[in-house]
Amino acid sequence: MDVDLTPRLSKRSYGGDGGEYYTWCSEELPMLRAASIGAGKLALGKRGMALPSYSDSAKVAYVLQGSGTCGIVLPEATKEKVIAIKKGDAVALPFGVVTWWFNPGDSAKVAYVLQGMSQARPCGPSTWL
Repeated sequence: MDVDLTPRLSKRSYGGDGGEYYTWCSEELPMLRAASIGAGKLALGKRGMALPSYSDSAKVAYVLQGSGTCGIVLPEATKEKVIAIKKGDAVALPFGVVTWWFNPGDSAKVAYVLQGMSQARPCGPSTWL
């Protein structure tokens, strides 16, 4: 199998005053398609928030910069879990989870997200956070 391994920049999927979300699509990076994964980057500005969203696949978020808070509602849970996250933390999230992300600080928070693509849309930003 001949796969193009040329590095690519992410593309801005959406953003606003609170932050931005960038993705690498499998159409542009064939290795993502071959591995059945998707990749994205969440960049929250100071006091920025990513509103609650449902995930239609399992994913891992890795915090590259800053610190903040993540709210998690697991499919079988009756209560939300709120956890503190900081640079170097990885958060593994199962299929069907609802999450929100908040940066209470004065500096940016950046996290990379990898998710399985067996069930998710290939480049839908609403499935990422």
